[in-house]
Amino acid sequence: MCGEGAETTSHLFCICRVAWLVWSKCYEWVSLASTIHHEPKMHFSQFRMIEESEFVNQIWLCVYSIIGELWKQKNKKMFRNENVDHLEIFTMEQLNVWSSVTVKVRLTCFSYSDWCLWSVVYMRSIKINKDMWVTKQR
Repeated sequence: MCGEGAETTSHLFCICRVAWLVWSKCYEWVSLASTIHHEPKMHFSQFRMIEESEFVNQIWLCVYSIIGELWKQKNKKMFRNENVDHLEIFTMEQLNVWSSVTVKVRLTCFSYSDWCLWSVVYMRSIKINKDMWVTKQR
């Protein structure tokens, strides 16, 4: 994706300059101070906001969709020779998480722009009303 290393799992999802910038923006977005591990298993195991409830952490885990987006961007670069922009990836992930939350939570009353600015505040407000969380029926 960045053309700076072998396309290993570690490189693509953790070490790559583009991936590192995307993860850094995500951590900044939710006010999470962390390091980005070079080993994917360690990197993804740290996706818990310790001071937050399990419910807030469930919402935050929506960022796992970044893995798919990084893969898509790698293919975009490889097969179409298009530029990869970490801000575009991050912005798409904000939109994906917001869309997921607004579909799963009844009576969601915050806009996409508010979500982008104060995501943790809204995650906490949803936590209070978690009985409004819509789960899939099996």
